[in-house]
Amino acid sequence: MSEAEQRSATLVGSLLQGAYQVTRIIGEGAMGTVYEAVQTRLDKRVAVKVLARDLADNPEALARFQREIQVTAKLAHPNIVQVSDFGKVPTGEPYLVMEFLEGEDLEQRLARVTRLPLDRALHITRQMASALAVTHAAGIVHRDLKPANVFLVRVPGDPEFVKLVDFGVSKVLKASTTKLTRAQMVVGTPEYMAPEQAAGKVDEIDHRSDQWSFACIVWRILVGQQPFVGADVNAVLHQVMNGEPPALGAGAAHLLPRDIELVLRRALSKRQQDRFPTITAFARTLEGAAAAHLASARPLEAALPPPPRETRAARAPRRTGAWMVLALLGAAVIAGAALLIRDDGLSLLPRTAAPAAAAPAAKDKPTVAPPGTGAALKGRERHHRRATPESDE
Repeated sequence: MSEAEQRSATLVGSLLQGAYQVTRIIGEGAMGTVYEAVQTRLDKRVAVKVLARDLADNPEALARFQREIQVTAKLAHPNIVQVSDFGKVPTGEPYLVMEFLEGEDLEQRLARVTRLPLDRALHITRQMASALAVTHAAGIVHRDLKPANVFLVRVPGDPEFVKLVDFGVSKVLKASTTKLTRAQMVVGTPEYMAPEQAAGKVDEIDHRSDQWSFACIVWRILVGQQPFVGADVNAVLHQVMNGEPPALGAGAAHLLPRDIELVLRRALSKRQQDRFPTITAFARTLEGAAAAHLASARPLEAALPPPPRETRAARAPRRTGAWMVLALLGAAVIAGAALLIRDDGLSLLPRTAAPAAAAPAAKDKPTVAPPGTGAALKGRERHHRRATPESDE
């Protein structure tokens, strides 16, 4: 175990400022360690983010950590992680207390499933756009939008409730405080940063830079990879500043419909003025293009009328009716056979005497077959078949 890991482990079980009982380590990164803790007075689970010791003595890193506390506490939005407290651990490193999030981030989700269906992607992007609209209205640019900073919380009825996290490198526009980024300093994640950000043009970074990053995330969700890739960081930055996203041919049309691709390409314009004027305009245009595609891609079975539903009780009479028809037909055949046997002199019953003289048939009337003959029997059978509903057996 490294020295840093040993220091992190020593906090487990400690009580911070008499209010937060640290229970376990959730995760570790370059900026510090995140712990699960219990707010003792309320018996409530919280997350405690502690700045790494080697950064606590760095004035710029310390200022960024304090910026994250101030910015996140200011942005009261359901899709932005909420900060409730801050302080220092016994060894002097600062910490902030956040709401405890249970789920996984979008990077982890995409690592498992590669890409998401269009309807689920829209559900995520709607929430992101809502949170970013509030952020930009407050004069704040996130500056590090990427799947790892989009947390998907499991809540009742919604397994993909979005929480934007990590505002540590955010930029406050027209801030009166000292700038934390030098004029030619690159801050962010190369695969998701805008050209002006990749070039280190700090003064040009604004809400449209977040729009670029947002479009990269949507591209990744729908296609399964980032629009700009390279063998190393320099190659990626070169693609961001000079290249274009790969053309998606007919073979990939099912991944990214043409109308949606055009919307994303506008948001990925090299010049900021060629992008959408606001994050809301981008999201609404994307939704409109997606709605047309979803309507045309409705499954065939959805367009067909549903088959009639029958219960066991409803089917029983039909079976009973079928057996009755068969029974009647059998009885008719037996009766007809008995009559034929009598006519042929084979009856076991004694015959009655015939009348002395039969009345002559009228010449103008057609001859009618006597009852019980085969012709009359066949006629009755046909009548039964027409009058009885067909069986489903």
